[in-house]
Amino acid sequence: MALTHLCCLAAPAANESSNDIDAILKLFPGYHVLTLAERDAETQAFIHQHLPKQNPSIVHTDLDSDRHLDYALLLKQDKSQTAKLVVLLCPADCEKTYELDITGYAALTYLRPVPIGSRVSQTDAIDTKNYPSPATPRSHGIEVTYFEKAKMVYYWNKKQKRIEAVQTGD
Repeated sequence: MALTHLCCLAAPAANESSNDIDAILKLFPGYHVLTLAERDAETQAFIHQHLPKQNPSIVHTDLDSDRHLDYALLLKQDKSQTAKLVVLLCPADCEKTYELDITGYAALTYLRPVPIGSRVSQTDAIDTKNYPSPATPRSHGIEVTYFEKAKMVYYWNKKQKRIEAVQTGD
């Protein structure tokens, strides 16, 4: 399925047209974008107060620095509690690049973009001898927050051509 028209949009995630998101959802039959109402009360209150103009389930930015806008979405299955984070890179057609099951944490989870040049380092709660040292990704990233539980930053590793993850908070 060609989704070329999605890759050149410059509008922030809160202003995404429903047609664009509908086209992406065709790649994930039976799923919808996680709604604010599907989050717990404390997470909803935080989002209302701190992210009033953002869609906390969508990040639309250039994740792999190819000058085409990409997507990260929180999706929930229509007929079950199954939920996931998906990342789609859109060089010409949007393709699923990364998927993570967040079913147990969907009610607590929200997304935010991470600007280029942000310093990303492993949380002190984790023994860092087996984990990467602090990094400054050369592309935009995605912060996935599990409200009052953990924070992860996902970014594109150009050399290894894959999404990398760093737990930045707990």
